[in-house]
Amino acid sequence: MKQQQSLPSIVTLTEIEEIVSTDSFALDLIDAIKKGFLSYSKGGFNACPIQTMGAPPMAPFSGRGSSSDYDDDGNYQAQTCVKSGYVTGAFHYVIKVASGGHPFPHNSGLMQLYSQSTGKLETILLDEGILTELRTAAVGALAAQLLAPSVLMAGNNGDARCCVGMLGTGIQARYQLQYLAHVIKCRNVKVWGRTKEHVQQYIKDMTAEGWNVSSVDTPQDLLTSCSLIVTTTSSREPLLKYTAAADNSIKHPLHITCIGSDATGKMELDPKLAATADLLVADCSLQTAERGEFEDALKQQLVELDSVVELG
Repeated sequence: MKQQQSLPSIVTLTEIEEIVSTDSFALDLIDAIKKGFLSYSKGGFNACPIQTMGAPPMAPFSGRGSSSDYDDDGNYQAQTCVKSGYVTGAFHYVIKVASGGHPFPHNSGLMQLYSQSTGKLETILLDEGILTELRTAAVGALAAQLLAPSVLMAGNNGDARCCVGMLGTGIQARYQLQYLAHVIKCRNVKVWGRTKEHVQQYIKDMTAEGWNVSSVDTPQDLLTSCSLIVTTTSSREPLLKYTAAADNSIKHPLHITCIGSDATGKMELDPKLAATADLLVADCSLQTAERGEFEDALKQQLVELDSVVELG
């Protein structure tokens, strides 16, 4: 008699949004991310090589459709990432697919949960990329909690040094502030973006969430006026540049959390600027040579891989 096949359970986007919308979830996620990094650096987490499609060195995606959202304006940033891994001795392993970037009109994605004992697909999370966004935001919050200057924790918003700099105005720039609110008391923000309309909308939206937000004319302005900078763009050339004048003008403790450079060739920091840091921290030392803000600094021999410390 043929055995009846059991289908995997499906968790919808609506169900996921209801769960992740609470403050308790955000705090639990930051704590879980912390435990994950500790596990990885101790050898307990098994991370497979990342697959990135649609971005250099691979060919861009075709079939952009007829919608004006897909017009080729020279700002192609679309990509699909496949990430997977598991904790040794745990019950499950996970495969995640996440897509996003211009000219895609929206982020998309899902997560697949498999049993380590049977290899059977047990659950599909139809999250449309939201869990990826929140995980990334939680990492940013954790990095700030562990490494950001103490002036941000004190919450003296009258102190000129009490300021967060946001490079970019997209969805991750919003999630970063939402999760930072759980670990720092500072509520002053300066933002830079390429498009004036997007900057204005970002200021309006984040002001409504309780932040004191203003704009700056150039990314360099963030270096001299903020104690924490979060970079969230898809740039492939340095936006925060190293100059002798900038180096001399940074007299205060400064932490930079680099989020946007998630694929080979992406870059938001001048490699020379990265080389001036007192401490270089990465999520994964093995990946840092092939993607991330230290990729070019390592290639130019401005820093040594041994000098990069894992967050865990």
